[in-house]
Amino acid sequence: MRVSLPEYMLAYPTVFAVDDGYQIFIPFSDEVIVKIKVGDRWFYDDSNGILRSNIRIHKVSVPMEPLDQAREYTVAYRKMIQRKPYFPTSEEERCLTVPFRPVEGDELHLYMISDSHNLTAEPIKAASYFGDKLDLLVLNGDIPNHCGAVENYNTIFQIASGVTKGRCPVVFSRGNHDTRGIYAEEFARYTPNSNGRTYYSFRVGKLWGLVLDCGEDKTDDHAEYGYTTCFHDFRLRETEFLRELVCHREREYGAAGVKYRLVISHIPFTMLFPEPFNIEHDLYREWALLLKEKVKPQLMLHGHLHKNLLLEVGGPEDYLGQPCPAVVGCRPFGIGENEDGGEKHFIGCAITLSGQKAHVVFNHDSGQIIGETDISFQI
Repeated sequence: MRVSLPEYMLAYPTVFAVDDGYQIFIPFSDEVIVKIKVGDRWFYDDSNGILRSNIRIHKVSVPMEPLDQAREYTVAYRKMIQRKPYFPTSEEERCLTVPFRPVEGDELHLYMISDSHNLTAEPIKAASYFGDKLDLLVLNGDIPNHCGAVENYNTIFQIASGVTKGRCPVVFSRGNHDTRGIYAEEFARYTPNSNGRTYYSFRVGKLWGLVLDCGEDKTDDHAEYGYTTCFHDFRLRETEFLRELVCHREREYGAAGVKYRLVISHIPFTMLFPEPFNIEHDLYREWALLLKEKVKPQLMLHGHLHKNLLLEVGGPEDYLGQPCPAVVGCRPFGIGENEDGGEKHFIGCAITLSGQKAHVVFNHDSGQIIGETDISFQI
């Protein structure tokens, strides 16, 4: 039975896994103040003790273990009537309690959506593949078409809401189209991040993951960016992060209980691209080598190409030393003049991790299976 959303709430909460905790995001139509109860404790969307209302997309950080144990959380909020310096006024409090299922067990069901470019209904239909058995939703970049309007961020939460209803975790990766537009500079305000960084590790159940962010797909001096990017320096900082991460095996990918190691990156950075997309060979080669020699991931997930591909280690697309098999998972249709045109559709990617393999299914939003394959993990 579908439960209607309370007034002013535009979507169900999205529970993002970041580092060793959760970041819960909720979009609203009006100015509200928000808090979330997990067990007996309240957590707040505040700025140094001041509850935020001058924003429409709210974020509340909660520790992972209490929510995993409580298996539900309650969102409480008040619409502000007038935020006066003295005696501000607000409406009565509204609440929504959401059941939550943490990632558990040895067999895990993941669904990846990337490159939906403002499509919502079609990727939501495709991602219904696992139904209530979905353990983790992966949003792997270019979910909005660009960040020229703050409302475009709502696409992220509409898709996550339609697929998860706030009941299971989500992992988010930034794509290159997400870097475009005036609100891209406030990305960390409206999407999950680790202390402002759009690259980070995460741990849910027996799955350890790493989100990498390639930024844009051309050099910073390309005319398309109009002198507004410094992604080479951004990637240098990300390289330092990766060098530091591999020095902490025991608390990261080698921690007790880790069974699966996953790397998520919108751009498949070990491929050779034609000009002007042929960039950062030295840095990306180092990324691949660190992953291969230290992290030893079993699977990488990519988007960007608008294709459904399996990239084999040492295959024709492996230019910089791919550390493990990789899946390029999603295809949008009818979203622009460079696509197939006509009726809008979407092909996404369902992944089951079990034992020493991943079963990968590419499925159309109509329910049709486009292709499937098994990937054996490297030991």
